[in-house]
Amino acid sequence: MHMRQNETTSRFTSADRLAVCIGCVALLAGLLVLALAHGTIASASGICLLGISGVAFVALVFLLVGESEDRHYGKGAL
Repeated sequence: MHMRQNETTSRFTSADRLAVCIGCVALLAGLLVLALAHGTIASASGICLLGISGVAFVALVFLLVGESEDRHYGKGAL
């Protein structure tokens, strides 16, 4: 059964999808580097990748909040 979305249900934009993809790729790469590689440089690289994933996910949260506010103000609120 195919469900239709109404106006109150928001879809992810391409920027939302990009932030999720970057965050997931960096998270998985960081975990793999930390799990499989040994040494100081490998550990630093893994930690940096995990940091990048954290930044991407936090950016996604702010993006979603901003888009929500834009929709709210676009409907004539305030």
